[in-house]
Amino acid sequence: MKPAKISVIRRDEARSGERGFTLIETTIAMLIMMIASVGIAGLFLYSQNYNTGANDRTLAMAVAQKRMEWLRNISFDSTTRGQAYAYPGGGLGATDADGVDEATTSAGRSYTVTTIIENVGGVTDANSTRKTITIQVTPVGTTSAAIGRVTLITQRSTLESGTN
Repeated sequence: MKPAKISVIRRDEARSGERGFTLIETTIAMLIMMIASVGIAGLFLYSQNYNTGANDRTLAMAVAQKRMEWLRNISFDSTTRGQAYAYPGGGLGATDADGVDEATTSAGRSYTVTTIIENVGGVTDANSTRKTITIQVTPVGTTSAAIGRVTLITQRSTLESGTN
């Protein structure tokens, strides 16, 4: 009986079809990944800024709605139409064109609330049967006030007959 022939294959010959990455290929791949990650990091910063602005707008909207509801709950009669605006406890008397600025805080964030009340038709306060009320809430300390600013506008009117 003849012994079986065992062939010994050299390790180099067995892996002759396999190639590894060279140092240059690895460096180029890492550079591409680094450029992509810098772009992604920029998107995260961009989205964080706009999420903060959205949070400011949400809180500002809550402040504006609360103030507007307070103004809507004031009775609209000849007494309150002529009474000077003041929060809380004031009336619906017309303000100057710039309005009345007040500071308030909501959820630990400071806001400036500007209230403008205008008579429609150019009549005096006590005779006015229509008023336009504008509430503008702006976060304090933002780099761009337009990002978080909220403006609500409404009109109040009465069924009483008047000059306008």
